This record gives sequence, structure tokens and C-alpha cells, in this order.
Amino acid sequence: MTSRTRLVPPSPRLGSSQGFTLMEMLLVIVMLGLLSAILMPRVSRITTHAKLNEAATVVAGDMEQAISLAARLRKPVTVTYLSAGKYTVRDRATSPNDSLRLSRNLGLTGDQGAATIAFTPTTVTIFPNGMLDAALLVRLTTADGFSRHVTVSPAGLVRAQ
Repeated sequence: MTSRTRLVPPSPRLGSSQGFTLMEMLLVIVMLGLLSAILMPRVSRITTHAKLNEAATVVAGDMEQAISLAARLRKPVTVTYLSAGKYTVRDRATSPNDSLRLSRNLGLTGDQGAATIAFTPTTVTIFPNGMLDAALLVRLTTADGFSRHVTVSPAGLVRAQ
């Protein structure tokens, strides 16, 4: 006669509970804290650079819009850098208060987060044929030194680099 053995599931031990101990939980929390402390500066720098890239794209789009506006209105348009990251696009009408077509603020209070913005020269005239009276260079820089340039050639070619 053969004897058969039955597999019996183990009975729960008395006095033991399932779950994590306090030490295991503290260890996981400390590890997450260290990982976040290591990665936070990198993530912050990446988001700052992404915001500056967005600001350069916005400036390039505004310059293309100003060139298009001059052609559509069939009159010259002026792009003027005012101060503290603010620039305007106006048509050259007789009344300066009525001719504002676009106003943009890219300073520290804006969403783009550019620390410094420099226009060279500060005023450029765009003619209806798409030509500019001078080449325009816009330099956007963050506090950590990362910079982007937007150039507009005298022929009206806009480049963000």
C-alpha cells in the first residue's frame, strides 16, 4: 500500500503581522529624499532652458508677424525695445497712441524667465517689401548663463539659434 502525503497550506504564525516595518519605511523615505535632492537642480535647469527656448521662439514669431504686418498694411512697421524685456511693434502712423499693433513683456515677471534681454539696435524699421533698415539681434540670457539668439537679417530672414 502506498501512502500519500497531502500538502497542507502553512498556517499563519501567531503574533506576526504582514506589512512594512518602521525601519523599512524610513529607509525608503530617506532614499526618495536623496534622489530628489540630487535630481532637483537638474530638473530646474532643464525647465529654465525650456522656458528660454520658448521665449526665443516667441520673439522669432513676433518678428515674422511684424514682417507680415508690414506687407499686409503696405506701410513700414517699427519694432522698438523699450526696457526691462518689453518691446512693441507699431506702424508708422502719425499718432503713436493709435498705431500699437503688438506689445510683449519677456522679463523676469513673464512666464519665459529670461534674466536679460538685449536688442541690437533698439529700433528697427521693417518696410512693406520685407526688408529691414538694419539687421536685428535679440539676445536672451538666463541667470545661469544659458543664452539664445534671434537674428533678423536685413532681407527679413528670421532665425532662432
